[in-house]
This record gives sequence, structure tokens and C-alpha cells, in this order.
Amino acid sequence: MSSRFYCFSKFQQLLFIFLFAISFTSSSFAKDGNDVLFEGYHKLVSGGVHIGYTISRYEYDPKSKKFIAILFTKTGALGSDVTESTYAVADADLNPISYAYTAMVGKDIKTIDAKFSKNHMSAVVKDKGKTQKIEQDVPKGVFLSQFLIYLMLKSKTGLQSDLNYKYKAIAEEDGKIYDGQALVTQQEKYNGFQAFKILNNYKDLKFIAYVTDRGEVLGVNNPAQSLSSELVAKPSEATGQFGVGATILKNLFGEVPVGTNNIISKALKAEALKPAELENPKQHGVPQGQGIIIKAQPSPKENKTK
Repeated sequence: MSSRFYCFSKFQQLLFIFLFAISFTSSSFAKDGNDVLFEGYHKLVSGGVHIGYTISRYEYDPKSKKFIAILFTKTGALGSDVTESTYAVADADLNPISYAYTAMVGKDIKTIDAKFSKNHMSAVVKDKGKTQKIEQDVPKGVFLSQFLIYLMLKSKTGLQSDLNYKYKAIAEEDGKIYDGQALVTQQEKYNGFQAFKILNNYKDLKFIAYVTDRGEVLGVNNPAQSLSSELVAKPSEATGQFGVGATILKNLFGEVPVGTNNIISKALKAEALKPAELENPKQHGVPQGQGIIIKAQPSPKENKTK
């Protein structure tokens, strides 16, 4: 495994850690009836060059009371030509249930299928034609790393400034448990939105994430490796020239994600509606005096008439 791929694998892992929206009231629905809590496309940049993208979706199954996290990453030649996916499941208390991880770098393929039962993990690893089994105990409180934001939100303090959160999490790309630390600093503006700045140290890599108070990640930066990601409004802004394999995405997500269930896409949609609302507020079903209304201002001619 190349050192460049190793870095991207960790970058995907830490990006995944912070990609969770927590609002059930505004959730949409997946084809199987699950609540979609977050879905978005992140543009991946290395040294100022667009090298790939990540698609992420988080769901909650109200019947089984399980959380599902799905991530797909693709980079071009400048990003070591990586195709990577993770499908992880946790229970209502965020205890791990299972996960499936697949990575392809050039022609090399690695897969991990892991299941958890009574604080124990059983996994089968296939890497370059070789098969290995992993059996290890999972101490209470250890979780799949992508659900970190939930652990922080469910903690006694919740997500707030000056929070120092220490944890132990399983890294999906190798099935091992590592110590981590997330330090929440003050809120600040990021791409026009108010966000918490979170300094995360996991697997000896340091990342900076900008997360809204609802848990949506606007961006993640790794200054030491000149790697960054940015949540974008339209899928094409992230996918660029790297293409989207519809068959792969349908097998993983059940469909090709539209990536609009996030704060960036919703803001763009709201901005696009403004001219129409100004012209005819009633056309959009918002009675005057109720809800969020953008009042149409009278023209100078109308003022003179009055």
C-alpha cells in the first residue's frame, strides 16, 4: 500500500468522523423508508488541485433503531487513483454492529467485513489475494470512528466551545482501535456559515474540521499534508472530471445520491427562490405575516401615488 494511499485512507476516515447531521425534523427518506439525516458531496483538494470527491450519507432506521453511515471516495491519478467505500451500522446507543470496507488502488483490492457481538469483533480481511481473520475484544465505549460526532453530541456537555473530548475508536480501514482527541475551539465563520472549529488528532494525524451546531461538516483541512475537503452545493462541483460510476453507487447507496440534504445545498436553493418570492410571495404558499417572509418593496412610482 503506497504512502499516498495511506494518507488518503486516513483523510477519508477523519472526514467521515465529522460528517453527521443530527436533525430528525428536517430529514428526508431513503427508498427503504430510512430517515436520511445528511447527504452531501465533498470536493477533495491536494496542494490547491482538485483531485477527487467524497459522497456521504447518514441514515436512521426507525424500525430497527439502527444508524447507517455510507461513504464513497474517488480520486484521480494525482490522488493515487483511489476508489474507497465504507458501509457501517451501529445501534441506537452507537455500539458497533457491523461494517464493510472496500478499497481499490490501481489494481490492488482490499476488503474488510466485520461483525460485532458481546464486545467482540470478528473480521475477515482480504488484501491482494491473501485472507486474514481478526478476532479481538472491543472494550465498552469503543465505537466505529465515523460516529464520533454523535458521541460528542450525546455527551453531558454536548457540542460546545472549549470542549476536550478523548475517545477510543475503530479505524475501518484496518479494524484496529486507536486513541483520539477532539478539541472544540470557538465558533467562527467558514464560507459564510457559523461553525465550530474542531481540532482532531487520530492515528497520529491532525485535522481541522468546521462543523455547524447541527453537526454538518462544511470542510476538513490537514495542513501538514496539504489536504482539504469542502462541502459543495452541486454534485458536479465535487465530481468534476473524475466521473461517477452509477452501478457502483446504486449498489452501495441503493441509488445515485443527489447530495442536496445539507446546509450548503439548501442555502443555494433558498437563494434561487428569492427573486420569485420578491415578485409574487403568494405563489410559494407563504401568506403575508406568517413564516419567513421577504417583503416586496413598493416601487418609487407607487410611493408617489400614495
